[in-house]
Amino acid sequence: MNYSKRTGLPSFLNAVSLSTTTMTKKTLPILTPDQPADLAQGLYPGRWWHRDGEKIVCDLCPRACALAENDRGFCFVRQNVGGKMALTTYGRSTGFCVDPIEKKPLNHFYPGSSVLSFGTAGCNLGCKFCQNWDISKSREIERLSARALPEEIAEVTEELGCQSVAFTYNDPIIWSEYAIETSKACHARGVKTVAVTAGYITESARADFFEHIDAANIDLKAFTEEFYYRVTLSHLQPVLDTLRWLKQETDVWFEITNLVIPQANDDSSEFQQMCDWILDNVGDEVPLHFSAFHPDFRMLDRGATPPETLIRAREIALKAGLKYVYTGNVNDAARQSTYCPGCQQTLIERNWYQLGKYALNQNQCRYCGTQIAGHFNDEPGTWGQKRLPVDIQAMLKQHTDTHSQQAGPEKGSSPMQANQTPRDIELSSEHEQKLLQKAAAVVVGTATQTQPEDLTLGELEEMVVNGAFVSLKRQGQLRSCCGNFGQPLPLGQALHQAAVRAAKDDPRFPPISSSELTQLDLEVWLLSELEVVEEQGTDRVNAVTVGLHGLQIRADGRSGLLLPGVPLDHGWNAEEFLNQTCIKAGLPPTAWKDPGTTLLRYQGISCSAKLAEMTTAPVESASQKILEQREFAQYLQYVQSTIEALMSGQVPMYYCPHVSDTNIQGVALLLTKTDTDEELALTKWTLKQSFPMQSTVFSLCQQLVQNIARLNLRPGEFQVKLVLASDPAMHGTVEAADLTDFDSQNRSLLLIEGQKTGWFFEREQEAAQLIDAAQQAVGITQPESAQIFSLAVQTAASRFQIVNRPRSELGPAIRPAGVAGTFYPADPGTLEGQLNDLFHEPGTPERWAAAMVPHAGWMYSGKIAADVLKRIEFPATIIVIGPKHTREGVEWAVAPHRVWQLPNGELESNGDLAKTLSEQIPGLERDAAAHRREHAIEVELPMIKRLAPNSQVVGIAIGGGNLKRCEEFAEGLSHVIQGLDEPPLLLISSDMNHFATDAENRRLDELALEKMRNMDPDGLLEVVQEHHISMCGVLPAVIVMKTLQKMGKLSRVEQVGYTTSGQITGDLSRVVGYAGLLLN
Repeated sequence: MNYSKRTGLPSFLNAVSLSTTTMTKKTLPILTPDQPADLAQGLYPGRWWHRDGEKIVCDLCPRACALAENDRGFCFVRQNVGGKMALTTYGRSTGFCVDPIEKKPLNHFYPGSSVLSFGTAGCNLGCKFCQNWDISKSREIERLSARALPEEIAEVTEELGCQSVAFTYNDPIIWSEYAIETSKACHARGVKTVAVTAGYITESARADFFEHIDAANIDLKAFTEEFYYRVTLSHLQPVLDTLRWLKQETDVWFEITNLVIPQANDDSSEFQQMCDWILDNVGDEVPLHFSAFHPDFRMLDRGATPPETLIRAREIALKAGLKYVYTGNVNDAARQSTYCPGCQQTLIERNWYQLGKYALNQNQCRYCGTQIAGHFNDEPGTWGQKRLPVDIQAMLKQHTDTHSQQAGPEKGSSPMQANQTPRDIELSSEHEQKLLQKAAAVVVGTATQTQPEDLTLGELEEMVVNGAFVSLKRQGQLRSCCGNFGQPLPLGQALHQAAVRAAKDDPRFPPISSSELTQLDLEVWLLSELEVVEEQGTDRVNAVTVGLHGLQIRADGRSGLLLPGVPLDHGWNAEEFLNQTCIKAGLPPTAWKDPGTTLLRYQGISCSAKLAEMTTAPVESASQKILEQREFAQYLQYVQSTIEALMSGQVPMYYCPHVSDTNIQGVALLLTKTDTDEELALTKWTLKQSFPMQSTVFSLCQQLVQNIARLNLRPGEFQVKLVLASDPAMHGTVEAADLTDFDSQNRSLLLIEGQKTGWFFEREQEAAQLIDAAQQAVGITQPESAQIFSLAVQTAASRFQIVNRPRSELGPAIRPAGVAGTFYPADPGTLEGQLNDLFHEPGTPERWAAAMVPHAGWMYSGKIAADVLKRIEFPATIIVIGPKHTREGVEWAVAPHRVWQLPNGELESNGDLAKTLSEQIPGLERDAAAHRREHAIEVELPMIKRLAPNSQVVGIAIGGGNLKRCEEFAEGLSHVIQGLDEPPLLLISSDMNHFATDAENRRLDELALEKMRNMDPDGLLEVVQEHHISMCGVLPAVIVMKTLQKMGKLSRVEQVGYTTSGQITGDLSRVVGYAGLLLN
């Protein structure tokens, strides 16, 4: 037995001497109407549900999720607990921030006032473009949430002087009980309530929810059912029903927002249909906001919404007869201001969220007396465009401390006792062993699906702690880490919950497989109370002691937590620890420097040991079969008969009645022609979830029959084999694989690198040999990051190999413009006008070996790109190398097209050169798919067309890579160039850092640009990685500089210009950097 202790733990929240703790043990309740809610767990009796057999059905939103015991709904926050519906996030918020009311956006609800905004985790929609995806899609409620009960929220709101509270960040409909109780508490104090919602709620729940809401912004995401179903995984009609009902049945003030997404819902006819419906169903006085989209979550394949699209939408709405139409998320003061529909005078001037002129008397225009719809004061609020993050518990604690000091000590008490600090707790070796044994028993029991040993912690069992985490590692690499924090719980209960979650619920990893248990190291952390770090800016580095402190960071409704041991495991200093905590929260790495970011620290004590040494339960388990052998044989026969029935047009059996259904993680149907070894495979697999076996297999049978028809095969000309898979396990990376105890007789290997996957099974082959073969088949290029998993399989096959990787396609000879109308104008006349503006001052062209230009929308970065390009004397050939922003196509792709089609004409490519490059550069393929919607190259082409209409342009898109691969690319590229009659211009397409504050963005960009000016490609990649600089074209820049160095043509770099998007938008809180360089 070897276990270790890291550090002492001072000042547990409510911690007392081990020998005097008398707190009562809590357990997870079975909620009943007459039973109180367990607010420490975030559990609250849910409303709007009914029973259906052994399941309960949620009646809150139109999804109608049917939940078995312990199941959660699509939203993840509503759960079947003890046969009744429970809300699991009651009193648990992901963060608070005071915002201007216009940010919701609500332009007609007490303009200029402040609103306290907050939300929870989860969502009942599945929007691919979600701007708050790390919260709304989160499954880590404990990590993201802090306690905030309704009365506490109301108290803080009143103390802050906010006129209203906004339920936002995620849709409050899914936490209606929490929102309703908070509304009641706020209304009792005269505070108004605002709901920012998609309106996806049932008829039966609408009245209950909106009865307590004063104002709402309804997110009408599009006006087609196809968009709702495909992009949001929901339906349009319930939202329209909610809007109509709000207008006809309530006095709730509401406004409508439409997020305009390029190439998704930005068609003029759709705008027209939406506006016509709004006019006919909710009237001409409901304000409508057209908001600009910015790439996020799973929609990173397109740029931001062009301002001209929003202007077009607004004009359509005004012509349709709507009175109050606004643009949002862009710098457009004229179209964000309010005008009188009677006399057309400006009533409220808005520059983003800052108000200027205000010409209203209550609801009347001061010029003509026209009634203006909405809720207004005689004078506007003065909050402005500030955003103030709020630590609600710190405010409450400060408030309590102040009152306690004013009241003085109670009679008979010692003044010293009022300021006493709970004594430090030091765990003995016996205590540590008990903690490890209990955690190990729960992990093993959960992983093996057996009843764990009934172990108690003795005198530690009821000790109240502020947090407990269980961490599992394999060969020093994190395998799982889960726990609870910020909710004081008895230690026994907190440790049990943490161990269960670590075994099966870490959303980053598959559940722990019983086959891994012998290889795992176990670590238990107990955590102290959070302490707000008062230092600001770079002084925060000195406030963090690596090895002593853990960190939590909160900003913009996001939160991230890292344990004290994490920086020790990775060798981070205090600054990198802060950076990584921000990254964990989904924030820019240096967000900890911002004055609006709340930084908290805590201390912890840990103990660790080999998991197998801490349990008496057997951890070596035989491979569990998914089906009994007899059932598997029956099911294979069913699959074959189903395929035959589908081929002959008969009605098949949709399931096999003699085989029990179960949930699995993988399935494959392998079709082999009888006269060849050629194999066709249809597969489905997952690592973190599971899916029902029978319905999935039937669906694959249907797909297989379609392929059989396409291949023109008849019965008897093929064989079908079935593979069922379950129990995923992790084995590290290809470079550092841990295959100890791997059972090749019963387990398969799964290799994953980016979009490339390979599923391999070979009963008689050693694991190391199988990995070597798999690596070749998949085409692994970066073994240090390519991951290895295994799956237990049940099949009659002795071997199979299923490889899925993007296949290159040559595509058409002409590549049509893919992002015209988004990043630059699609209309030829408008385009020519913008080009005239960009090049109205002529440059002095010279010969340059290479250059770097940005590739954002022209309104942001067009001037810098033009300033660089007009100084170049263009050769006959230009090779543009940029990053790959979409998931389409192969990782490294040279465009195979003959012509680039643009609104201002055509540019020729050079197909022969593209072919030569693909032959000489390892990993580079000719592929049209990768370029179909890629903007990094196309954005530059209309400018090149203006300046060098006769030059040929070869485009290369670069996905992932490392320094070694860049070196190989540069070697091949320099070899090709040296064989040409005239060297081409190498044009790097790259933006600089993304989404830090303007000042921080400039600091980070200067670090990278300094390396470029010093002609140090290795240093450039190192500084970008070390400082987490999101320079999207760093690999193209490294490749080009290395290529020039190999040819002896890099001796000077001139920086032409630099700016950020904040100079255009006026918003300096979240910017992108743009730079222009010339290289010789």
